[in-house]
Amino acid sequence: MQPWQFLVFGIVSAIYVAATPPQSRDAVHLPVKAKLLKDMSGVASDPPEKYFHESTFHPHYDGRFAEHELNYQQQKLALKNLVQTFLSTFKDIGVETWLMHGSLLGWWWGKHILPWDSDVDVQVSEASIFFLAAYYNMSVFHYKSPRIPDGRDYMLEINPHFKNRERNDPLNVIDARWIDTESGLFIDITGVRYDMNHPKGEGMLYCKDGHEYHDVYLFPLRTTTFEGVEAKIPYRYRQLLREEYGQWALENTEYSGHHFDDDKMEWVPKMAGLNLQSN
Repeated sequence: MQPWQFLVFGIVSAIYVAATPPQSRDAVHLPVKAKLLKDMSGVASDPPEKYFHESTFHPHYDGRFAEHELNYQQQKLALKNLVQTFLSTFKDIGVETWLMHGSLLGWWWGKHILPWDSDVDVQVSEASIFFLAAYYNMSVFHYKSPRIPDGRDYMLEINPHFKNRERNDPLNVIDARWIDTESGLFIDITGVRYDMNHPKGEGMLYCKDGHEYHDVYLFPLRTTTFEGVEAKIPYRYRQLLREEYGQWALENTEYSGHHFDDDKMEWVPKMAGLNLQSN
């Protein structure tokens, strides 16, 4: 792969540069988002051993790239762009990834991000994290689309603590992030690892955030779509969602000020004008 490459995905196009060797996280973000005058990350108050520092104003924003939350509609569009660029990029570089947690629940309800969510959760294999760390850490991808005609930069950042396979570091359970350097929104990327000494025997996978799965629940992955682009989901997605959220989460059509519209196949706000609210 050449240092600079032009990619066309149908929905979005991108120019990216892979940082080789990887630069430090502080050195990279300044030229990417030079207009941000004040670092709004929680680096000053977080423990020094914590790698990712969420913003001081919201836990799902990166304070190096944002000073405030987006309004309802802006956040919805930014998250859509975030997902589309992430899934397209990982497909192009050959890294298998799949939806989990609230994002998988959003897929269940119409294949969209839940409108009250402000983050996206995906998983990759342990081998994929090593690959991404070796070749793509701190890479910046520039995307253009009809919704972002001026282009936007997205950065892939790997937590160096990913090499720690133990579940004894609650400050570093997220292995990587795909970050929108314009809005500060990000996707949490978590690696799943085999536990060769699990009391339940072979085939048990775990994440450092405490979740455990037998590999037959995840694999083989199913191919589907999410936010209009190709995506992967676990094989036994219904069982995983039921175990994590309960059966009610798969049936309840009223939640967090929204109602699920069967005709539109999407969650719509109950309160008139919610789509237009601003900060």
